[in-house]
Amino acid sequence: MQFNHNSATETVVSADYRKLQALLEQVVAAYSVNPRFCVPPLACERLAAAGGKVKVVVLGAAMFAHIFVIQASAHVEIVGVVDDFKAGTDQRFYDYPFITSQAFEELARSEPIVAVYGCRTDFARRHFKRLCLRTGVPALTYEQSLRWLAIDPTSDHRVADWGGYIAAHLGEFIGLAERMADDYSRYTLYSVLLSHLTGDLEWILNAGKPYSSLYFRSGLWTLGQNERFADCGASIAESTSAFIDVTDGVFEKIWMIEPDEVNQKVLTSFIDKYRSEYSVVPKGEIELLKYAISDEDGEMPFLHEGGHNGHLLSSATGLENCRPVAIRRLDDILDQAPTLIKMDIEGAELGALKGASRYIAEAKPKLAISAYHRNCDLLEITRYIDSLRSDYKVGLRHHTEERWDTCLYFY
Repeated sequence: MQFNHNSATETVVSADYRKLQALLEQVVAAYSVNPRFCVPPLACERLAAAGGKVKVVVLGAAMFAHIFVIQASAHVEIVGVVDDFKAGTDQRFYDYPFITSQAFEELARSEPIVAVYGCRTDFARRHFKRLCLRTGVPALTYEQSLRWLAIDPTSDHRVADWGGYIAAHLGEFIGLAERMADDYSRYTLYSVLLSHLTGDLEWILNAGKPYSSLYFRSGLWTLGQNERFADCGASIAESTSAFIDVTDGVFEKIWMIEPDEVNQKVLTSFIDKYRSEYSVVPKGEIELLKYAISDEDGEMPFLHEGGHNGHLLSSATGLENCRPVAIRRLDDILDQAPTLIKMDIEGAELGALKGASRYIAEAKPKLAISAYHRNCDLLEITRYIDSLRSDYKVGLRHHTEERWDTCLYFY
């Protein structure tokens, strides 16, 4: 039984989340019978015929291309990566050559291959989709490729397959939908779950909002001009920059909380520039706090990679950029109660919220919490906030063209 976004065309028009709920229940039933239900049959046939070493071409060289190669190179024979701009140069993708779209078509006519999307944008995916339709090559998204090869990268929770967890906790997800304050949040929840279960990114595209709407333009709240903003996972200042834009630069304070040493240099320069540019107009205070946050004080190994890639590790590694960082509770490092807390900290959100329990219980700040790093985040984060205060409204939005940036809002 095949499920895709066209199964709910009427749903897309009417935004009737209950039709999506019924479809989700059908998809869970199909998953329970066969987790590969969403994989193109021809891909399964070619995998079986090749005796486990089917030839694969990766379409694009963005983040999920890297993840797929690392996870799947031992299971398949990767013969090339399609990138028309890098093909013909001396560059290689790991040990694999870049090839052109034309070379892909020629290869597809000469031998049975399977394609896996490694691109990031919907524009690129549509180009590759047309390429595969013309050549009859089955094309899989990243999550479909995990089901196809029966692998699950559980060593990194951020890229794991959510299918089994969703199926096992379907009733709780339905309960979460009923807990939400608006129908669009329910519609978003079911669309996100359907995308994870089927591997079909069209579900996310149907419900998603632009990346520029992340945190501060969800439509669920507006910001005043006396906000005190705790930017947990300040990274390279994207969120703080957006916050300053939305408030027209009028606020009380921003705490930029970031443990990554590479990012700290970027944030220090950002703060210096801000103070210089706003020297003749009223401005709020910005402070950089060089900590990771959790529910207890301590120290843990951290991978200092810069950008959005740094994260806490359960144990030290031999990597040069693995160095310990100090961990503190949010309740203990701010000099006053925040009015807004944002968290995007690579799966450490629940522990960090526990470390902010006093502020949440007593001051009821608005919360914008990333809920896509772990398959349990949507349920466990909401349950925890409800245990502190039962009077929060709960909303959900998705803000990219891929599996990243599903955000829970409490207000």
